[in-house]
Amino acid sequence: MRLPLTITDLRGGTAVVVGGGVVGERKVRSLLAAGAPVRLISPTATDQLQAWAADNQFVWERRPFREGDLDGAALVFAATNVRAVNGKIAQAACDRGLLVNVADAPAEGNFHSPAVHRSGDLIVSVSTISGRPRQATTARDKIAALLASDS
Repeated sequence: MRLPLTITDLRGGTAVVVGGGVVGERKVRSLLAAGAPVRLISPTATDQLQAWAADNQFVWERRPFREGDLDGAALVFAATNVRAVNGKIAQAACDRGLLVNVADAPAEGNFHSPAVHRSGDLIVSVSTISGRPRQATTARDKIAALLASDS
């Protein structure tokens, strides 16, 4: 079953991103753009993530994942480069009834992030049933170009 949703308020919880590589950076970028409170769990991080953390845009805990990291979470993103760790994160999040996105094995999670275009008050999101991010990104870009040509 697929159910598209737009989360409008994360003030009651934090988005936990586990993994400080390029995928984690992409997840954090989207969350920050949405105004979500973010906690990054990772011993290392990209230069951009380090800059955002230094600017206090989110909390960075410089260490490996522990199950207690999901306390207070509303959303969880398993984005490490270690399959077993992502599986452990997914299982812990599912056991707690949390929404979890698993970068390297989407079927282990219970949601995925759509391709998003923001323009003023308008948010366009495109997703695929088969979990094909390139197809969604291409469609989003075509819709964004159409919207730009109408204004």
